[in-house]
Amino acid sequence: MTGADWIFHGGPVLTMDSEAPTTDAVAVADGRIVAVGASKVAEVKASHTEIVDLRGSALLPGFQDAHIHPVAGGLQQLQCDLSEWHSLDDYRQVIRRYAAHAAGEWIQGAGWYGDVFEGGFPDRLELDALVGDRPAVFVSHDAHGAWVNSAALRRAGITSTTPDPAGGRIFRDHAGQPTGMLAESAAELVTRLIPPPEGNDLEKALLSAQSYLHSLGITAWQDAAVGEALGIPETFPLYCDLDDRAQLTARVTAALWWDRDAGLEQIPELAARRKAAGHRRFQATAIKIMQDGVCENLTAAVLHAYRGQPGNHGMSFIEPAALTEIVGRLDRERFDIHLHAVGDRAVRECLDAIEASASREWDSRHQIAHIDLIDRSDVLRMRQLNVIANIQPLWARQDPVLVETKLPYLDDAQRSQHFAFRALADAGVALAMGSDWPVSSPDPIWGIHVAVNRTAPVADPHAADERSQTEPLLPGEAISVQSALHAYTLGAARANRLDHLTGSIEIGKAADLVVLDRDPLHTPARELSAIRPRLTMVGGQVVHESAGE
Repeated sequence: MTGADWIFHGGPVLTMDSEAPTTDAVAVADGRIVAVGASKVAEVKASHTEIVDLRGSALLPGFQDAHIHPVAGGLQQLQCDLSEWHSLDDYRQVIRRYAAHAAGEWIQGAGWYGDVFEGGFPDRLELDALVGDRPAVFVSHDAHGAWVNSAALRRAGITSTTPDPAGGRIFRDHAGQPTGMLAESAAELVTRLIPPPEGNDLEKALLSAQSYLHSLGITAWQDAAVGEALGIPETFPLYCDLDDRAQLTARVTAALWWDRDAGLEQIPELAARRKAAGHRRFQATAIKIMQDGVCENLTAAVLHAYRGQPGNHGMSFIEPAALTEIVGRLDRERFDIHLHAVGDRAVRECLDAIEASASREWDSRHQIAHIDLIDRSDVLRMRQLNVIANIQPLWARQDPVLVETKLPYLDDAQRSQHFAFRALADAGVALAMGSDWPVSSPDPIWGIHVAVNRTAPVADPHAADERSQTEPLLPGEAISVQSALHAYTLGAARANRLDHLTGSIEIGKAADLVVLDRDPLHTPARELSAIRPRLTMVGGQVVHESAGE
C-alpha cells in the first residue's frame, strides 16, 4: 500500500464492531478499510488521498437489504406504477393516463393497496371502465394478489366454473362470477399469459433499481426470489452477465426460488446455479421457500382461525412432512434456507422442519422472513435453533392497510403478537432487516424510524393519517436505534452471508460505506425518517453522491 485513497474524518463513525463501536476517522485503500482512528489514519495519509470532511455527518457501514425484489421494483417503475399514491381517485387518474399511451397489447401495473377499495378488494368492472377491452393486470403492492379486468379473465379462461388452483383463490361475487381479484397462485392463471419483457427491459430495470438503492445508502442485498417466480421473469443469467461485465456495483446474494411443483429433483440444478455464480459480486448461496401467503387475503397460515372465518386457518403451501424433508435435503447440501412465513402456524412449521432435519454442524444462515405473527413459545425456539429473524420493519405501524384490511381478521391474541421485534431481540434472536420492495419502500432510514417509533415516517404516502403518524403499534415491541442500525448492517450482512467482508467498519473489510447527513444515535426518534444519505461507497468506489456534496 502506497497510502490511503480515501480518508473520512470530522464526524462520528458508527462501526457496528462490538469491541470498538465508535471512532473518529477511517482510511480506505484498494477498496478495503486499512486504518481506523485518527492516529492510525494519519499514518497512511498520502498526497493523492481524497479527504472527506464529514462536517458532523455520520459514517456507517453501507446498509444491506436482507429481503428485496429489485427486478420487480425496477419493472414496476417502467410500467404503471401506483406506489406513490394511496386513493382510488388517484389510481383512476394514473391508470387512465397510462392506458392512453401504453404500447403493446397488455396493460401492466402494480402497487395498489386494498384499503382504498370498498370491502378491501378491487373489482374487474372498475378496471374495465378505465382501460376498455385490452387485457390488464395490476399486481398488489404486496405481490400476493392481482387485479385483472374482464378481458384478462377471458384470455385466461376463468369463469364461474373454474376451480381455485392449489395455493390460490379466485374471488367471486354472490352469483359465483369472478370479481377480477386473484390471490396467490390464482394470479398466475393470468400473469403466465403476459409476454415476457422485451429487449433489454430486464437489464434496464435491474440497473435502474441498483442506482435507486445506492441512493438510499444500500450497498448489498438478498434477492428473495431468483428464478421464474411471483410473476418475475428469470433473472439468474442477467445477474451473472452483469457481474461478469462489472456492472453489478452492489453485492448480491441470490435466494434461488424453490419450485413447489418440481420437488427434490430440482436440487442438482440449484447446486449447479450456486457453482455458476460467485465470480465477483454475485453469489447464490440461499434457497427461497414460500410456506404461506398473507393475512390480508386469508392465505397466511395461522394457529387460530381468522376472526369471522370459522375453520379458516389460511394455507400451508407445503405440507409439514414434505417441508421437513426439503429443509433436511437442502441443509445437507449446505444451502442457507430463506423461508417466507407470515402467520404463526407457518412460523411454527418452519421451525419444526429446521429442528427435525437441519444439522448443527455447519455455519448455516437459515432465516424466516416476515414473521407478522409469532406464538410466544416459538420466540425462544428461534434463538435455540439459531434461526435469523428476517423482518420488514416498515410494516410495524397502524397504517390503513393493517387497520382496515388485516386487523379485522385477527383476534385479540393474534393482534398482541404483531411484529414482535423487541421480544425476538430480548430472546437473543439475530435480527436482519429488509424491505420486500416493491411491497414497501426500500428506504432503510424509513425502516429504522418505524422499528424505533412503531409509527410511520412523516413523508410516507401510504400512512399520512393521524393514527399512522401518532399512535404506535404495540409500543413495547419497539427496539433501539442501535439495534435497528445493526439489523440493517451487520445483521443483514450475516443473513446475506457477507459478514466476513462487509457489515462493519473493521480493518481488512471492504470499504462499503454510507455517509448520513446526521448522527442517528443523536437524532430525536421522531425525526429519524428525515435523515438522508450524502454518499454511498462500495469497494472503495463512490456509487452515489448527493447533489452539492
